[in-house]
Amino acid sequence: MDREHFKILDGTADDLTKWHRRNSPLQLDLKSADLSGRDLSGRDFSRAILDGVNFSGSNLDDAVFTEARMRYADFSDASMKRAILYRSNCAGSNLTNTDLAGASLYRCVLREAVISGANFNTAKIYKVAWPEGYDVSAYG
Repeated sequence: MDREHFKILDGTADDLTKWHRRNSPLQLDLKSADLSGRDLSGRDFSRAILDGVNFSGSNLDDAVFTEARMRYADFSDASMKRAILYRSNCAGSNLTNTDLAGASLYRCVLREAVISGANFNTAKIYKVAWPEGYDVSAYG
């Protein structure tokens, strides 16, 4: 994890957007950061390295995770309403009781993820790689 990148999250969603514009194509590196219980709604985590990040109990409503790498991240009890997960890698992540109502998942990898109690109601889902053996229709 890059400590300077971590500090950017103390600002607003607009601050993070400005950082992306100034530092493209640099990737936001928050690997293994503890972001539990934080209000990160509307943040743009596109192309970010988020492997092992603890987002448990966080507000990630309207956040953007386009092409983000989130392997083994903890999203348990997080709110991700209307979040965008395009071509995101969430393999092995914990989505227990995560609210993904209205989220957009396009070519998102959820293999080996735990999705027990997750809410996918009204989510837009296309070509998602689901965990083996899950009945996705039971989640909304």
